[in-house]
Amino acid sequence: MSDHNNFWGAIRQRDVLVGFGFFVFANVLLLGIVALANDVVASGGSSGVQVAFAIVVVGVNFMLWLWNDSGIKDVQASTKGIMVEDRDLAISQNFINSPWVMYRVLVAIITAAVAAGLLFAVFS
Repeated sequence: MSDHNNFWGAIRQRDVLVGFGFFVFANVLLLGIVALANDVVASGGSSGVQVAFAIVVVGVNFMLWLWNDSGIKDVQASTKGIMVEDRDLAISQNFINSPWVMYRVLVAIITAAVAAGLLFAVFS
């Protein structure tokens, strides 16, 4: 890989890790809010607060999904910049042949499942 391609590939790989960290942090925080507010929700709660919380859950998870999906897409694109003389290396072949579509689908499924779980907890 050229130094320029290595730089951008490394930046976007770090971006995916940071995006995952924010995903975990934000959803644990939202789950904590659900757990602490359980008494309010159980005693009838305010449907307006529930709707506002649902909007936050959907919005935060949608933005985090976009962040992580675009990062994975850019890391995949960095495989096209591997220099010809490095393409035959085993590590290059593993990187090029990684299941990028599966990673993106898993991120979408996990994000949707976490958001759905939080929404279920609030509205059930």
